[in-house]
Amino acid sequence: MAQSGSVPAAPSGAPQNNAAAATAIQSPGTTAAPVQNTSENVMVTGSILRNPNLSGANPVTTLTATDLKRRGISTVAQALQTVTANGAGNLPANFSGNGAFASGASGVSLRGLTTDSTLVLIDGQRAAYYPLSDDGERSFVDTNSIPQSIIQSIDVQQDGGSATYGADAVAGVVNIITRKQIEGFEGGAEGGLTQRGDGGHQRLYATYGYGDLDRDNFNIWLNGEYQQDDLIRNSDRGFPYNTENLSSLNGSNGNPNGLNGDGSFAGLSSSGVRVALVRPVTIGAGGALTSQGLIQPINPQLGCDGLATHVVARTGTVCEQNLIGDYYIIQPSDRRISSTLKGTANLSADAQAYAMFTYSQNQVYFPHRPDYITNHSSSGDVSLANITLPVRLANGQLNPNDPFAAQGFPARIYYRFGDLIPQETDYNQTFRGSSGVNGSIGSSWGGDWHYNVDVVGMVDSLRRTITNVPTFQGILNAVSTGSYNFVDPSQNSQAVRSAVAPTNVIQATSQEFALDVILSKGLFELPGGMTTLGVGGQARYESLNDPSATPDDPLNPNAQYLRTINPFSAAGSRKVGSTFFELGIPFVKQFTADVSGRYDNYSEGFDNFAPKVGVIFKPIPLLTLRGTYSKGFRVPSFAETGGLNYGYVSSPPLPASFLAMHETSAGTPDAYATAPSFALRTVGNPNLKPEHSDNFTGGVIVQPKPWISLSADSYYIKKNDYVVTSDSSAPLAAYYAGLNPPGVLPDVTDPDHPDAMPRAGTVDVTYINAASLVTDGFDLQLSTRAQLPGRLSDITWISSGTATYIDRYNITYPGVGTERYAGTLGPYNVTSASGTPRWRASWLNTFIYNRLTVGVATYYTSGYRTTAEDITGPNTAGDCANALVGFTGAPMRCGVNSFWDVDLTFNYAVTPGLHLYTNVYNVADARPPFDTGTYGSYLYNPSWAAAGILGRSFRFGVTDRF
Repeated sequence: MAQSGSVPAAPSGAPQNNAAAATAIQSPGTTAAPVQNTSENVMVTGSILRNPNLSGANPVTTLTATDLKRRGISTVAQALQTVTANGAGNLPANFSGNGAFASGASGVSLRGLTTDSTLVLIDGQRAAYYPLSDDGERSFVDTNSIPQSIIQSIDVQQDGGSATYGADAVAGVVNIITRKQIEGFEGGAEGGLTQRGDGGHQRLYATYGYGDLDRDNFNIWLNGEYQQDDLIRNSDRGFPYNTENLSSLNGSNGNPNGLNGDGSFAGLSSSGVRVALVRPVTIGAGGALTSQGLIQPINPQLGCDGLATHVVARTGTVCEQNLIGDYYIIQPSDRRISSTLKGTANLSADAQAYAMFTYSQNQVYFPHRPDYITNHSSSGDVSLANITLPVRLANGQLNPNDPFAAQGFPARIYYRFGDLIPQETDYNQTFRGSSGVNGSIGSSWGGDWHYNVDVVGMVDSLRRTITNVPTFQGILNAVSTGSYNFVDPSQNSQAVRSAVAPTNVIQATSQEFALDVILSKGLFELPGGMTTLGVGGQARYESLNDPSATPDDPLNPNAQYLRTINPFSAAGSRKVGSTFFELGIPFVKQFTADVSGRYDNYSEGFDNFAPKVGVIFKPIPLLTLRGTYSKGFRVPSFAETGGLNYGYVSSPPLPASFLAMHETSAGTPDAYATAPSFALRTVGNPNLKPEHSDNFTGGVIVQPKPWISLSADSYYIKKNDYVVTSDSSAPLAAYYAGLNPPGVLPDVTDPDHPDAMPRAGTVDVTYINAASLVTDGFDLQLSTRAQLPGRLSDITWISSGTATYIDRYNITYPGVGTERYAGTLGPYNVTSASGTPRWRASWLNTFIYNRLTVGVATYYTSGYRTTAEDITGPNTAGDCANALVGFTGAPMRCGVNSFWDVDLTFNYAVTPGLHLYTNVYNVADARPPFDTGTYGSYLYNPSWAAAGILGRSFRFGVTDRF
């Protein structure tokens, strides 16, 4: 709840009222700040009370602006990636470019409970949700929208916070605290690139502030920040990250139409390549196609046009294309621009007011793979699976695109639109304003009343521009009229391409407005100090509108894109009224208790009360014991209650009776019946209940010397009424049994067996409260600050380290069993296959000698198995036969190795204000562990090993202050 920019004081167990000791060291994850004005708001993250000593029961990790500089971190998203409690389901920035639903954004997932269970605050106030939902389901705050140069610190409360902040704080709270006062000019310029000469990085920022609160009773400052990170492609990183031909690694050749290492043909790819392949056919009853010749490139003169050529006697001449190397990306282009104005004034000796406005924009650009023309269907109503180039065009002219037209044969075509490379630009703008007043009310009101009144409003507006995605009708028109040149696509005009693939612009917005009022007062003295009561209320309005792409209508064949470019939508609004309290009770100096609770009432028709109790016991000066128990809740997102989400998943094994209908002459299922997928259409459920949680933490802080502090905290979280999608297996089984169940739509017919039963195309499911989740583990923290001994006594050593271990991450489904994910790639579907590694650790060591500061940051993530029980069922995590393969050519590997990353920073103070610095990331140029199971990126895990795929990189910069 801290607006002022002050950071938490050390909890009980660390030195109190001792300036020297407080300067030497703070408890892990805490920093002390002196109070300059009696009206200054010193509320801390996790508490509404002015007394920071009462907040120590909550385990909090604090990243100060100085910490971030010493780590060489330039964005909030990067800073949160270093938090070891940030687990499975996070959204790193480099995940956007290869298929993330919430493209262009970054999110945090404390305790691995995904982005919707971590509450992100700015100065203790809620922020608007990102307009797109994570996986089309989960609401979250985009951390890309917050400029770093205005940040004083980032508090990460690794404990449930619903008793203070309300919904969504089940796993914890991230509070981004901005700077309160800036005098004079501050600025910086930075540039960098990777060792391979790519991944260019530029950053500029400038801040000017005027006035001193103690001297002038006011301060006002203006900040501007710019950052650009350039696009990196898979082709820039070499084998094996630039090809799906992994036959040399005991995999196979997953490139379309590839040859295996032994020279055998990997099989004709129905997805096609950027050179059209055709074969002459005849069209029989029901549209069945019968081959009348071998496959060949459509233009014998161009051949495969630079692609590898394979002549296969039985099939004909086919072309191989490396889709990974040609089109996949590692990092999107990302440009951030922001401007912030903030003013603070002392209204009197007992009152202070502030106002702040921030505008930020984030533009993310990335290309996609071109879409293909054959064996591709959409929801059962239109397909190009049996499309042919006709002998004659609609005007009766002989078709120049059909090389067999003179013989009277239509041409079945296999083609990927190589001249239509889809591109997406996500342009997100945020507008945020906040203001408030805080202070004390004198003796006429009973003495020592402290108040805070804060108002915040934020609008997040996202414009997605998607180009070069063909429509079904555009392709059908081009085929029938001959307007598109398949023989030599380079000859197509932009007008022709635009007719086939019109540009689509999608506008989505979200809003957040809130009024907070808090009163607190010391009630009476106890042996341990003043008993303090805080009460407050909040009125809040939030809304989201993310419409479906227009005209991407899944039920209208004339308005469908070849690839569903916005497979989800969500809309809704709600009003929330809340009241809350907190009572701090210092019974004796050795024992303090804190009791809090919050009641929230939602206009959607539900309410919730969330209590919390925290205790601190300090039997001796060097030892502090602490613990909390709380209840939390997460409200269903607008997507879960009023959205629509399309996702394509693999079919379970199909019944033998169905396969028999689709056999080839060789007695095996044809391509139509081999490894089919279907669309899960998830429809929002307005009757969903909130998820509820029980949270326990317990820990110990040991401070044997003023310059060293250690802590260990265990945690336990259980979610009830856990939201999952309803089961699709029962309606699928009923469909293949011929029972025509509601909610199942058939796919297009098999072009080779038009009279046979079509496969399932779409299955309707919804969100339900039907499972429970349990996770537990522990955190370790270390902080030191000391002078090195002997001849090195001129060197100051500052060290801070954290480590998180996950013991359990289990989800239980009634009637199914318990799925266990710790140490595996699970939950595979919920976390985009980022998995749940058991250990994460971060350790920063800083050495200061005269004007030189050297920082060494070390990061560690343990290995994990490439299994996931949400895919293969309970009790299969340890079975290597159930290891998952994320891409066609990838070999099956049972495990992924651990990953170490070391960064170095060097800062030299030319003058007290002028600093020169160099940052070296991934000093050892460690490569990412080979991950064949994930699908979030190609063969590496972007959540844990992004530094490895980027490789060694450098940044050089200068900062000045005067």
